[in-house]
Amino acid sequence: MSISSVLLAVALAGVANAVTPSGFQPSSTSDLVVAFGNTLATNGKNLPRDSTLTAPTIGTTQKLFGTYAVIMVDPDIPPQVAGGPTGQLLHWMQTGLESANSSTTLAGETVFELTNPTKVAAVAAYAAPNPPNRSPTTHRYTQMLVNTTGNSTVLSTLQQAGATRQNFSAANVVAKAGVKVLFGNSFDVTNANASAASGTGSAASSTARATTTASRTSSAGSGSASGTGVRGNGTATSTGRPISTGGAANLKSGSGAMIAGLGALAAAVVYL
Repeated sequence: MSISSVLLAVALAGVANAVTPSGFQPSSTSDLVVAFGNTLATNGKNLPRDSTLTAPTIGTTQKLFGTYAVIMVDPDIPPQVAGGPTGQLLHWMQTGLESANSSTTLAGETVFELTNPTKVAAVAAYAAPNPPNRSPTTHRYTQMLVNTTGNSTVLSTLQQAGATRQNFSAANVVAKAGVKVLFGNSFDVTNANASAASGTGSAASSTARATTTASRTSSAGSGSASGTGVRGNGTATSTGRPISTGGAANLKSGSGAMIAGLGALAAAVVYL
């Protein structure tokens, strides 16, 4: 096998793993296109909660025949006991979806929009994301599309499962219905208060460290100084889970500067 073939296989594997969150079951390797207005909400993109208050538009890049149902869950409900497993909450279940006859442009993507032409009532009306300020504060909202064409058993199973939103299990429901997830997607939403608190804490920590470093360097009276730069950590993993820094900023070594004519006074250089 050539190097180019290996690279292509790796690239395709990466795309396949991006549609539903890593480790989530039932998984899908085909993209469900999801958008809020003109904003794509695909492959784990982090969105502000305010942009997700109403149900998104969904579609596929190929025309589908028959009727379908979309299921949207939050698999990151904080555990009741610290260190326990996260729970799952049903956010949306809509049956009676059909593929449009012609394609349209959705947030820059050419898709066949999935609509509800016969006005079938939602099994579970859309409930907007609202992650609490408890770990994990970033939640992965996952959508799955299943085929319900001419299958009353599947519809009955979905109706029964959708009656209870809490302690939902997409894997169990899909298995009981005897269907596969044909298309999938996920987007992230982070608790706004957690984000603000993290940013404030990092800034305060950075200022305190910088002040302490400058004070210690000045009191040394050696005529030269070794500064310390401070950089806040705001990164997150590819699965949407934030990397906890415990409020502490990462430290990065910098160089001091000697100021001629001021004796032993030195200034620390701070990198934001």
